[in-house]
Amino acid sequence: MRYLRLCGVVSFALLAAFFVTSTISYAKTPFAEGGVVRQKCSVCHRLDQQGRVEVIEETRKTPEEWYSVVARMRRINGAPIEDAEVKAVVKELSEHLILTPAEMAKCFYYTTDENSHFRERSSLMKTDLDKRIFQACVRCHAYGKIISHRKTEAQWVENMNMHLGYYPTVVPQMREMDWPKEAMELAKILAKEFPMDSPEVKAWYDARKPQDLSGKWIVAGYQPGAGYYEGTYTFKPNAKAGKDEYLIERQVQYENGMTLKQVGEGTLYGTYHLRYALQPTSFTGRVEGVFNLDAAVKGFTGRWWTVVQDTNAFGDEAFYKSDAPARVFAIFPQAIKSGGTPQTVRMIGVNLPAATEVTFGDANVKAKVKSATPNKLTVEVTAAAGAAIGSTAVQVKGAACNESVVVYNKLDGIKVLPELGRAYMYGGAAYPPQGVQFVARGLCFGKDGKEGTEDDLLLEPVNAQWTLEQDKVWAADNPDRAAMAAEDLKCLAAPIDNGLYSPPPDRVNMAPNEWRVSRREGVGLIAVVATYKEGGKEFKGQALLGVSPPDYVTHIK
Repeated sequence: MRYLRLCGVVSFALLAAFFVTSTISYAKTPFAEGGVVRQKCSVCHRLDQQGRVEVIEETRKTPEEWYSVVARMRRINGAPIEDAEVKAVVKELSEHLILTPAEMAKCFYYTTDENSHFRERSSLMKTDLDKRIFQACVRCHAYGKIISHRKTEAQWVENMNMHLGYYPTVVPQMREMDWPKEAMELAKILAKEFPMDSPEVKAWYDARKPQDLSGKWIVAGYQPGAGYYEGTYTFKPNAKAGKDEYLIERQVQYENGMTLKQVGEGTLYGTYHLRYALQPTSFTGRVEGVFNLDAAVKGFTGRWWTVVQDTNAFGDEAFYKSDAPARVFAIFPQAIKSGGTPQTVRMIGVNLPAATEVTFGDANVKAKVKSATPNKLTVEVTAAAGAAIGSTAVQVKGAACNESVVVYNKLDGIKVLPELGRAYMYGGAAYPPQGVQFVARGLCFGKDGKEGTEDDLLLEPVNAQWTLEQDKVWAADNPDRAAMAAEDLKCLAAPIDNGLYSPPPDRVNMAPNEWRVSRREGVGLIAVVATYKEGGKEFKGQALLGVSPPDYVTHIK
């Protein structure tokens, strides 16, 4: 009897659990039933017991990574998404599952597609945790790819399992460690470092609002090798393309007087992440760009680049809506020499007051406004001999300004950037050569007068003379390497006007060279040297240039 009563209790509990479970609402997902994500992805990703789209709603990513995921789903899993539908899927995913602007800022460099010379290992590998991630993951992936994702702990674990399923050779490749064990330990750590949810994430999602980019925007930027520029964007709704789609007109003028006019189209993802494509011009070719919006101040910051990177052309810029609160957002030049000689400085902004004053954090730096328009102040700046060497803040009466300038007393040297440039050789019509734009910038050794210390000041670009030389460091203690270094210079030699190196396709390509050791193709390592004269002194700076085979998988990061 007791047994029967117990069974009855258990049966009732199970029956009650069934009815409770069966009445769970499946309305928690932000994806509409008739939306493209539910229509195209629910073949595999159904609603779970919490009303979420399985797996998908356990991760957030950049729009660029959502594109990569959709491409993989189509390629490997046969997702029923046509080419014309990919963008709509990514837009809807990004609308609800994008990184916050603060998270995006940490991986923004990874969202651009120019021939970047950013070096993750030296720039980002700081802590013991960083070293573990680099050791276990970054030998195959860019660190930027990892921090472009936010996942639940279960999904970080599933990610590691996917690697073991799809790429079992990871175990012997990483044989110096117990990779499955290390990966699972890291999954738990990554879930805390890069979580799916947090109070900050919820606060941003709750506060964000739809954005309308329509109208005029004021832009200022810098293109290595070409200099500073200023101008305007005009955004118009692209009704035919849909929500958050825009027609774009861009007009900028460089310091040398050259004016560039471009038109194109852009898409705003997740209320703040803009990607655009501009039609080619004789100066730039086809251009793409990616920018992030700070909605509170109505301003974008980001980078554009030419799609064909033979000239490695790109620009870092900011643009603010013409009706944004008064602000100075760009100053050039950004370095002022002390000693009492007046220098002309341009300050670009929006809604700048006609009657304004410019002051500096250092009282020994004085400014006189020579002319003022709503979008530009022309200022005469004088730094006295007693001005402090280093960065000093700029204040503009009646306008916000988070900018600063560098005050220096003398030119001590020049620095060539990037310190290590990487060019790609010619690989056929589909893989044109990719060059490197080097820039020589002035260098002040700071208060201590010593080169290579923390107080060194990077100054304005200088008009240097450029040469290519044999690299002597790598080959210093090995005669065989010295011979190879001489070969490298002979093979890679090309004009380097204005700091731009473009591999000559007729010699720097995949074809074997009979005269080279091992008949090597057009690869190698050489030195790029800049020479600049000022005040009766000659300054030299050097960087390294490596030329490698083409990047054949640019679409898979």
